[in-house]
Amino acid sequence: MVKEDNINRIKIKKSHLKIAILVVLVLIGAFFLLGHSQNKQGSSSTNVVYSSIGKPAPDVTFTTIDGEERKLSDYRGEKVMFWYFATWCPSCIKAAEVLQQNNDKLNGMKIIALKTYGNAGYSGPTILEFSQKYSPNALKYDNWVWGDASQQATSTYNTQNYPDIYFLIDENGILRDVDSAPAATSNKIVNFAQE
Repeated sequence: MVKEDNINRIKIKKSHLKIAILVVLVLIGAFFLLGHSQNKQGSSSTNVVYSSIGKPAPDVTFTTIDGEERKLSDYRGEKVMFWYFATWCPSCIKAAEVLQQNNDKLNGMKIIALKTYGNAGYSGPTILEFSQKYSPNALKYDNWVWGDASQQATSTYNTQNYPDIYFLIDENGILRDVDSAPAATSNKIVNFAQE
């Protein structure tokens, strides 16, 4: 009887082990399928964005912090950093602080700081609360424009609704670069502004 119990326990353990291995294999398969699917989607949207480098930046509308509707083309003739962020995003908070600290190095480059449509899927402070808390001096700078991205602007520039992505656009309205995390890539931004 004891021997039979031990054999049954071993069978149960083997059965549990087989189930565990099967679950792990399914999870690994799902991970790779999901990753492949996201990479396909991401690379296709990334390819769209990067294939637009060197071409005119699409014109989109947005609403300023003062409630005024503006278009990106309103800033033709100026270098522009077109930045999409979310008000709950830690790297966006840091970016607002770093960009404000480096404003004197930006040679008047226009920073259009837009809360991405739907705040990238999460609640957070309003654009005014965010700017007052993390970049209060920038509210007074002539080269800063705070606002909310329209759904059309977000779907044109930020198809994945990333919370911290920016576009560098030259005086002729040509898209020159796309990157993320302005706090970590501030040297690139300053270099573009000073070219």
